[in-house]
Amino acid sequence: MTSTGSLFSAHGEETVVAIVGVQFGWGSVGKIAAVMDVLRARHGDRLGFVGLASALGRPVLGAHPVDAWLDVPADDGELAALVAAHHISAALVVLDPELASRLQSVGVPVVYLDSLPFLWTDRDELPVEVEAYCAQLCPALPQACWPSLRRIRALHWVGPVVGMSGDDGPAPVPGRAVLNLGGLESPFRDGDDNAYLSLVLESALTALRDQGFREVSITGNLDLDRLPRVPAASGLSIRGGRLPRGEFLEALRTAELVVTSPGRTTLLETASLNQRCVVLPPQNLSQIVNAADVAGLVDPRIVVGWPAAVVDEAVLDTHKARGEAEAVRYLYGCIAAAAERRSEHNSWLTARLSEAIEASGRPGARMAPFSGSAGGDGATEVADIVDLVVERTRTGHAGARPPAAATLPLHNQLSDAREMETYAHAASR
Repeated sequence: MTSTGSLFSAHGEETVVAIVGVQFGWGSVGKIAAVMDVLRARHGDRLGFVGLASALGRPVLGAHPVDAWLDVPADDGELAALVAAHHISAALVVLDPELASRLQSVGVPVVYLDSLPFLWTDRDELPVEVEAYCAQLCPALPQACWPSLRRIRALHWVGPVVGMSGDDGPAPVPGRAVLNLGGLESPFRDGDDNAYLSLVLESALTALRDQGFREVSITGNLDLDRLPRVPAASGLSIRGGRLPRGEFLEALRTAELVVTSPGRTTLLETASLNQRCVVLPPQNLSQIVNAADVAGLVDPRIVVGWPAAVVDEAVLDTHKARGEAEAVRYLYGCIAAAAERRSEHNSWLTARLSEAIEASGRPGARMAPFSGSAGGDGATEVADIVDLVVERTRTGHAGARPPAAATLPLHNQLSDAREMETYAHAASR
């Protein structure tokens, strides 16, 4: 790779990269933080960051050096003026296809990070013309997503974007657990809808208390003082809330057990620590896939799903055929209906979570296999591509193109089943 340290210092001024995370959960800003950490370690104060939109995830980046958070104007001319006023050289966008395409169209080279390439069909809009499209390797790539991926102009496969490992740091504290509920919001959910929280909180705390845990860090997009009052909290030491990413990772590292909704970023972070883990029922479509991957790669006994009385998978499949939005709205409706009758569900959910907690302590049930051996350090790989895109922009050097990911011997275009077999082989190495 071409050295970029001399490039950043030679210009004698700060290079500015815009960062954008989708308004859907917190995984996108977790990945932004991991890439930012790599870039800041390389370039220090020579590299600045400006946040665009991403209001949901801003607390996660509270300890990161973001120079300003800006609202995005609806008019493209005003967006171009904003870009010029803040001297933005490039953008790192995670899972916000509309804003990625808009930024690219007004002249900002975009590095787009897609952590869910397995999810898309031809009904989903992707930013196929961005400067570099980084897709995170996943255990399986369904045929339904191939047409969408074929349209991408500059596709690069990268490893898990986590940016941490369990090699260093304090040991887990016996009796301490993390109960992670994630970002809890999406474009398809009403802002005041706390159905998922009200449905799982009491059962999770009851199961943890019954299994001998006494200290629980409840994390996610929530206020501790506004949580529903549940009898299970009695006798537990509870803390947490909206933790900046560094504090959240420390909580994961020092917990004896992580109980989490199945967001892919948190699952990968837990896997990088080889933590003991229990997977809560899914909140959205991607989490259904993530939970199934944990069941297949780690241990099905640590995964708690919805029974058919809550989510009918046959009906869900009909909604999935109409696109992600339809499927997620159906899921939210199912969860809301169950929450209205939560007294009917507390008993089985508590029992299943208790069984999963017991199973998580057995040999072979820790999370390391979830990250697999596919690819390298995805955060570093994405940072490499950001550096090369910035270099190309600052110097006008057309030859500084981001390379295809060295970890996966694929063409940029997916054309046939043989290439999918190659993908499957590389993803299992």
